[in-house]
Amino acid sequence: MRVALPVPIDRLFDYTVEADAALVGCRVRVSFGGQKLVGLIVPDDLRDGDATGSSRSLSPVDEVLDEEPAVSEELIRVLADEADAIFCPVGLAIAHGLPPGSAPRVARPYALTLRGERALSQGAVGAGALGGDARPILARLAESSATLPALLRGLPGIPVARRLESLLRDGLVERRSERKAARARVPSVRIVRIAPGLDLEHAAVTTLARATAQAKLLRRIAAHPGGISTTALAHGDPQAPATLRALLRRQFALIETRPIFAAAEAVLTSDEKEGARVELTDDQRQALVPIHDAIKRQLPARFLLHGVTGSGKTEVYLRAIEETLAAGRQALVLVPEITLTHQIVARLRARFGDEVAVLHSGLKPGERLAQWERLRLRHTSIAVGARSALFAPLEALGLVVVDEEHDGAYKNEEGFRYHARDLAERRAARACCPLILGSATPSLESRFRAEQGELHRLSLPRRVGGRPLPAVEIVDLGKEKAKSARGRKLILARPLRRAIEETLVAGGQTILFLNRRGFSTRIFCFQCGHAERCHDCDVALVFHASEHTLRCHYCDSTRVVPEVCSGCGDPETALLGVGTERLEEEVRALFPGARTLRLDRDTSSRRGHTEKVLRALRDEEVDIVIGTQMVAKGHDFPGVQLVGVVAADLGLHLPDFRAAERTFQLLTQVAGRAGRAVRPGRVVVQTFVPDHYALIPVATHDFETFYRAELEHRRALAYPPFGELARIVVSAEDEAEALAAAELVATAVRIVLAIPRAAPRTAVEILGPAPAPIARLRGRFRFMLLLKSADAGAMRPACEAVLDAFRKLPRTVQAGLDARPVNML
Repeated sequence: MRVALPVPIDRLFDYTVEADAALVGCRVRVSFGGQKLVGLIVPDDLRDGDATGSSRSLSPVDEVLDEEPAVSEELIRVLADEADAIFCPVGLAIAHGLPPGSAPRVARPYALTLRGERALSQGAVGAGALGGDARPILARLAESSATLPALLRGLPGIPVARRLESLLRDGLVERRSERKAARARVPSVRIVRIAPGLDLEHAAVTTLARATAQAKLLRRIAAHPGGISTTALAHGDPQAPATLRALLRRQFALIETRPIFAAAEAVLTSDEKEGARVELTDDQRQALVPIHDAIKRQLPARFLLHGVTGSGKTEVYLRAIEETLAAGRQALVLVPEITLTHQIVARLRARFGDEVAVLHSGLKPGERLAQWERLRLRHTSIAVGARSALFAPLEALGLVVVDEEHDGAYKNEEGFRYHARDLAERRAARACCPLILGSATPSLESRFRAEQGELHRLSLPRRVGGRPLPAVEIVDLGKEKAKSARGRKLILARPLRRAIEETLVAGGQTILFLNRRGFSTRIFCFQCGHAERCHDCDVALVFHASEHTLRCHYCDSTRVVPEVCSGCGDPETALLGVGTERLEEEVRALFPGARTLRLDRDTSSRRGHTEKVLRALRDEEVDIVIGTQMVAKGHDFPGVQLVGVVAADLGLHLPDFRAAERTFQLLTQVAGRAGRAVRPGRVVVQTFVPDHYALIPVATHDFETFYRAELEHRRALAYPPFGELARIVVSAEDEAEALAAAELVATAVRIVLAIPRAAPRTAVEILGPAPAPIARLRGRFRFMLLLKSADAGAMRPACEAVLDAFRKLPRTVQAGLDARPVNML
């Protein structure tokens, strides 16, 4: 039997198990390297080169944890294929197919041995090498076994870890393996019903003739043929629990525990509550023709739905889902951010009722497991969520939708470094069903693939109802700054202030977009030029006025604001730059009568705040919303007339070849939030580089002009889509050690690439090693290498050489390979 284990070793492992005791996709508990791990049984032919020996030399599994598969064979093969493509250990990838926290846990508590019990009872502990503080540990373990954290909490002031090592050596304590319940449990309810076959009336007039309270409660229970919860039974009747216990003793009633598979919650507008079906535009009808055909014929067709903001892409998704459900199959809908699930769930529920399960990391483990079970048991046919929803247990997958397919949030940056767009395509192909990639600003790679015929491009060039796209005004901050008073910080230029005033007078709503949270980006000394920086990361600290602290946005460490410059001691420091918190202060000062709210990562961490802001926008209960990119994506708020981009240049100058593309996408998306209803929209973009090729097309909503210009930049440098990239980051606490490790990796790649091959290959260019753009992060020095080639085939041996070199690095060095990098920082 072949097992995938969640370990950083790129291979599968063979164990023995009783015949017919387990199926592919079932979880098993096994011994591995002196520890107990939970793995997943995979097909024997999954990785033929991973055989580990004859059956006589194999270890047996400790326990089979499932009676039926927890992960389908189809999903296992999809994950294994993606792991191979991006050089991820196969077991780590396959582990993503399980809902987090659903596997039973194995605890390793400490317990007394017989020798320890005798030593404690005879008073032999306390002298010699053990010392007097061993007695409290043994006394605690005499009560019950305990883990190290429990002992540390219960025995403060005692060097527990060091003492346990001595006690283990002397045979007074031992480690045990205990199976514990999974962290995630499906919420449940206790249901009461009358005993099967009970003659209610006979029991009431005979046995319960003098127990009137019991007879009355039994009649209440009988009035609910499907049972009634104990909570409902006790509502308004404080004596109900005691009366129920009497009925249970007489065996007139029984209690069972049932899982609660709650439907996804979402806030619906009045139109959505009615589930109103809209009239399709001609563009939408034409787009749906090939999509419906692919659904009916179960074809693995790949579509790029390229529609301007407000063109009705979501309605196309809904009609495609309708066709999928009518064919008796299931649909998977991906959105890039958790905040976007609220709106699309509302649309889905309005159309399909409770046929929606929501999966994302913002759910509690039990809630997420409940949604997962709803899908597995076919209680619902639609899964919606962020990238982790890709692993939903959909046995009859008939459609995959990736909304806002260009978004960088679809890239998983740690461990299994998959891109949800690529994995969705792989899963749709395996299920033989169509894939829809939707966006107003497609990624350059997707648009290029459509040009090459790999994707079928469907166009929605006009807004629904013939509404015009918002008028865009680009404001040159250089000229505005020259007009303003000397020394005055320019946050909102006059054109944007005037536009806000006019929008308030007209009764419309405004979104102010600034993709930088906090009050100020850094504290700067004019005497010596010193900026307060994080001790562990090579980045400036951000000042948060509400907390009056400096915070690192990478490691989240905080520091008290210094009264003088920590570089030279001069008191004349200043706040430079502007964050959303500072912008909020400015807006409240300029427009004191406006109802103003802020939405960024700082405020969204407060439970319910995101929903509150989005609801206020939807119900037009707020005038101005200040936010980061959380407000830029996918939302549809009819009352928004004005969008102001406070600093359009922030992302343009990052050391990343995708900087221009991201800036164009983000500005186009946030501009698209304006004028989506009857009232026309308006956008004001503030910038110091009004002539930049990524900004000029924003004014005319001209994706194709930007696409052509950016394509030529990429072609000249052989960047994707004209070449393949792989990014290697090596880090260590010692800078010299990190650099030496990076050079070792680079040398290993050069040696492999120098070996002659039978067939000529395009050369792989090795860039670096050089300090990473963020050269120090969380106390570790970082060096980066880039591998670049126009030939995907040439990249594979180079990446394999990188992985071989990683195995030779010291334990103090951390190294990672991203075969399809999105973030170059």
